[in-house]
Amino acid sequence: MIHNNKIHEIQLLKNNESYLILYQENYFSISRLFYELLQELKNNNHQKEKFIETYKISSADYDELSGIASSKLDFIVNKKKSNKSYIKLSVNILSEKKVINISQYLSFFFQKHIFNVLFIIVVLAAIITQFILNFKYRNHSLFDMSWPDYIFVYFALLAVMIFHELGHSAASKYFKVEPKEIGFGFYIIFPVLYSNVTRIWRLNKNEKVIVNLGGIYFQGLINCCFLLFLVYNKNFNLFTYLMLIIIKTNLFVMVYSLIPFIRNDGYWIVSDYFNIIGLNKKSYTYIFDLIKRKAKLQYFLLAFSIGQYVFVFFLCRYFLLTIPTTISRFILYTLNNGFWNLISTNIELLFKGLFSILILIIGLISFYKFLKLLFVKGQ
Repeated sequence: MIHNNKIHEIQLLKNNESYLILYQENYFSISRLFYELLQELKNNNHQKEKFIETYKISSADYDELSGIASSKLDFIVNKKKSNKSYIKLSVNILSEKKVINISQYLSFFFQKHIFNVLFIIVVLAAIITQFILNFKYRNHSLFDMSWPDYIFVYFALLAVMIFHELGHSAASKYFKVEPKEIGFGFYIIFPVLYSNVTRIWRLNKNEKVIVNLGGIYFQGLINCCFLLFLVYNKNFNLFTYLMLIIIKTNLFVMVYSLIPFIRNDGYWIVSDYFNIIGLNKKSYTYIFDLIKRKAKLQYFLLAFSIGQYVFVFFLCRYFLLTIPTTISRFILYTLNNGFWNLISTNIELLFKGLFSILILIIGLISFYKFLKLLFVKGQ
């Protein structure tokens, strides 16, 4: 029998796909049998003989289950609140209270009939925007940018990205799950914004997918305004040039966010829809576990695992010949002219250099994981 005076403090969550324990903002995935046992104990209606009869297990199996459940429960209630995150050096931009207040005014965008119509419009608008950029503005004149121009573009894109994060928070709020803070941090070496909506674990998979799509959806709503500018704009001046940078960057981020092999919105959409916790880690080991017969065949996980390695290989191969040259140019230019000069006079080299470093790091991490799988797991 389980004896833990904190059993009534845990929260049990159940949807069509999984069973979870929530305790002090920590979530744990558990089996159905463990869930049912804890549910009865919490409700003070547990009877050993009836439980054994209902789930057709032996008395010995029940004693083993109780022992495992007791130790697991002790671990859960004694575990300190986890701060582990793939976002490092994070700082808050909007507090939880402010995010909740703003999100409640934006949550109407996720009412079913409004979302269904606007999402279709958002997708069509993005396609039309790209079409107009390719034809109407293909040969647009280039302008020299001053510091005020860079500042304008920077803060415009910052506002777009914050609105993206509010999309996640507003969706979470619509489904009656309180969002947390919106912050800034670093993913690997790159600065990112994030919205803390970890509490959506209690939602079903379709609701979680909508929350994950919320950011791209809100970017798409902004893009609809940009589309109107592109259609009615008759001037080809510096302001138009700056707006094109903002519009193109917004579209790029929308597409980039959907890539499932980078820990971004697309990754969480896939992970939540197929209800695979720790998808990234599992995808790196799954093929080898399958070969060693340590895992059952799951067609989606196999396809994702292959796709993960193909994606990393493609990036490394595509940029393999240019990475050394680009990084060398980036470093030499910075050493000779200074980083601020690089930002103001050679923004193209800046982005190529940083992106090459990112690809190099991803490649090295993937190679390390590959070697670890071959030599560590093989022991």
